[in-house]
Amino acid sequence: MREIVKVEGLKMYFGGLKAIDNLDMSIYEHETLGIIGPNGAGKTTLFNTICGVYKPTGGKVIFNGQEVQGSPPYEIARKGIARTFQISKPLHDLTILDNVIAASGIHEYTGIRSFFKKSHTKEVLEKVHAILELVGLSHIADKKAREVSLGYLRRLEIARVLATDPQLIMLDEPCAGLSNYAINEITELILKLKSQGKTIVLIEHNLPITMKVCDRILVLNYGQKIAEGTPEEVQHNKKVIEAYLGEEDED
Repeated sequence: MREIVKVEGLKMYFGGLKAIDNLDMSIYEHETLGIIGPNGAGKTTLFNTICGVYKPTGGKVIFNGQEVQGSPPYEIARKGIARTFQISKPLHDLTILDNVIAASGIHEYTGIRSFFKKSHTKEVLEKVHAILELVGLSHIADKKAREVSLGYLRRLEIARVLATDPQLIMLDEPCAGLSNYAINEITELILKLKSQGKTIVLIEHNLPITMKVCDRILVLNYGQKIAEGTPEEVQHNKKVIEAYLGEEDED
C-alpha cells in the first residue's frame, strides 16, 4: 500500500505537558487505521496537529511527500485531509443540504472573485444529493441543522467531510454520546466508506467498533506510541492491556 501520511518525531508540548512526544507513524492508502488509548493519551491532539489546528513543537507531518506541519487548517483541507470533531458545530440556521454545499465550496471559494460564483449549480447539487443519499440524510435535506438529532449531526459531519473530496478522512469519536441504534448506523456508514476504498483514521472509545472496522490499530499512552498492529495483535499486547484494555476488562 502507498504511504500517504508519514509522521516523523512529532512533538506537541503545552508548557511542561508532553501531549505528543516524539511520535512516528504512517497512514497507508485505502486502510482504516484506529487510534486508541486512555483519556489524555494525546489522540485528539494528534488529529489537531496533523490537521493544522496546532503548530507542532517539533517533528514533521508529510502528506503525499510534502511537509504540511504548521500549515493553516484550510490549506491542509484543500490538500486533501478532512476531519470531523467530537462536538458537532454545523451552520445551525442552514439546511442540511446547504451545510454540505458550503463544505463543497472549499476548493472554489478562495478569494473575493469567487464570492460571485453560484453555489447551487446543477453539478454541485447532484454531487451533494449523492453524498446525502450515501450518509442517509436525503429525507431531511431541507431541515435546518438545529432541528435534527445528534445522530444526524454526526452523519452531517461526515457528509461535509466527503464534500471536500478528501484523500484522507479523519473521524474523531463519531459514536460518542449516541444511542445504540445511532452507533450501529454510524458503524455501517464507516464500513460502507471502507468498502469504497476510502482512507480513514478513526478515534473511537467504543473498542468493539474499533476492532470491527479497523485494519490496523495504533495505541497511544501519555503521547507515545506503545503498540501498533492488527486488532488481534493489539488485544493481546501486554502494554495495551495494562494501559487501556485492562480498564475495560475490569468493567
